This record gives sequence, structure tokens and C-alpha cells, in this order.
Amino acid sequence: MAIITSRTQEKGQIHINYDKCTSCGLCANICKDYSLTIKEGKMIVNENSFFDCFGCGQCMAICPTGAITVTGREISSDDLIPIPPKEEKTNYDQLYKLMIGRRSIRDFKSKDVEEELISKIVEATQTAPMGIPPSDVYLTIFKGTKKVSEFSEDVIEHITKIKGMLSKRWLWIWRFSGKETYKMMKSFVNPLVEGLTDDKQKGINHLLYNAPLAIYFSASPYSDIADPYIPATYAMLAAESLGLGSCMIGCVDPFLKRGAKELKTKWKIPQKSPAGIIVIFGYPKYKYAKALKRTFANISTFNNWETKR
Repeated sequence: MAIITSRTQEKGQIHINYDKCTSCGLCANICKDYSLTIKEGKMIVNENSFFDCFGCGQCMAICPTGAITVTGREISSDDLIPIPPKEEKTNYDQLYKLMIGRRSIRDFKSKDVEEELISKIVEATQTAPMGIPPSDVYLTIFKGTKKVSEFSEDVIEHITKIKGMLSKRWLWIWRFSGKETYKMMKSFVNPLVEGLTDDKQKGINHLLYNAPLAIYFSASPYSDIADPYIPATYAMLAAESLGLGSCMIGCVDPFLKRGAKELKTKWKIPQKSPAGIIVIFGYPKYKYAKALKRTFANISTFNNWETKR
């Protein structure tokens, strides 16, 4: 039975051109679903695979002679892209310099992001891996400060409607959700809600910082919960390489988890998205002089190497 996503319920179809196939076995080795196997020296499609072909395209991408084609599940040979030679790829030092140069930018110049750059950012996000292909990630793109502000105003209006259950008066209820949840509600969510709604009364909107571009990465209920965050990260790195600043805004999606049906319909956001993140973009207003070294809470390492004495 094919793995179901919001975009397809069919299995992928693997086609083998035996005029080109050399039975080298690379496609069978790379297929972790066992959809391909060699029988009596001939490559064949295995009808007893784990999930049926789910359209990852690995076999098609690795075949040195172009003998394998996969169709269905939103994939075809037209999706194959030549991999640049090793000497043209970004090396580690170049990538690391790009990464440490990226800061969370919340102050932008009054300048629109060009359509060409937006297209390149989207193109880069489409290279991101996902749980089960085809990707169940949805992109909602807000171009221009006016559209970004309109969306953020809709979000704040929704927050205002549910403000009562997030107020200090009802904080005690969150104790039943656990100590950590209660502390987060008290130290972050409640002050955030109070600040956003109070500023709204003053005609101030700090939610998306008047950015000239924002992209909301959301997903279908069939997706892996991490699926929206990976392309969002790719988008920030792509933006950095294009001279743009970016910042993840994680406080919007939790408020839209339940309810907000009209808002989601208006902006074409999946009603049952299990996870989502907004990234804002623009030309940085200020230039940073230094990068910051970050640390993890902990790194635990396990290995099977013998300890040398």
C-alpha cells in the first residue's frame, strides 16, 4: 500500500530501460524500500517492497546510464538536475563563513526585496529534504511591507480574541500542563500577548517588524513535524548568500494551532498544520561587527573505539 500524503495516494512507478541497464546494482543498493532487486542477473521491480515506491527518486538519481525512470507521486525524469562538479561546490570554510555571518535581523531598510531574489530563495527551499515525498510543506509568501503588516494585524486580532485564556488571571490553569509549560506561559507567552495587544491599541505592530518580505512555512497533517523548519532554515541561508537579512518568528504558529479558521482560509494556510514557522526577510538596516559563538545545552558522544592507554 502506498504511503498517503495530502498530495497523492498512489505509489510511484519505476520503469527500467533494459537497453541502457547494465545491472550494476546501484539502484537496488540505494533503495531502502527494496523496490528494486536483481534476479537471475537482471534488474527488476520488486512487487513485495515495504511500502511500495514512495517516489524518493534515489534510484533515478544514482543510475549512471539513465536507465531508471520514476513517475507518479509528483515526480518524473524532468525533475532531475545535474550535480555540479566537486570543484564548483561550496567547501566547508565558505559555508561556515556564511553561517557565522548570519544574524537574526529585525531592522530593515525601506526597500522591497526583488522578485528575482524571492524566486531564488524559494528555489533553494525546494532542495530541502522531507519526511515522506512529495513534500507536504506549504509556503505562504507575503510580498511588500503592506501585505506583511496586513497578515500580522490579522494575527494580532486573533490573539486579542483569545487573550482572556492567556491572561495573568488564568495562568494557574497552565500548572496542570506541567511545570515547564507554566513557567513558559508566565515568563514569555503572557508578556508577549500583553505587549502585542497593548501596542495594537496604540497603533504599533511589532509582530513581524515591518519586514518587506515574509514566508510562512506550514504543512499538512500527513507531514513530519520537522518538515516546515528545514526549508525555512535553507531559506535563511539562501537569503544570507543574496545579501539579505532574515529572522525566524516562532510565536505566530502556536496561536494559530486551534481556531483562526477564517484567517487560515484567507491566507491559504492548512487548517490542520501540525507545525509551522515564519521567516522575515529584507535588506539589513545595520551592519554587525562581530559574530557570536553559540553553545548547546549538552553534547553526549558514544563510540566503539577502544580507549588507548
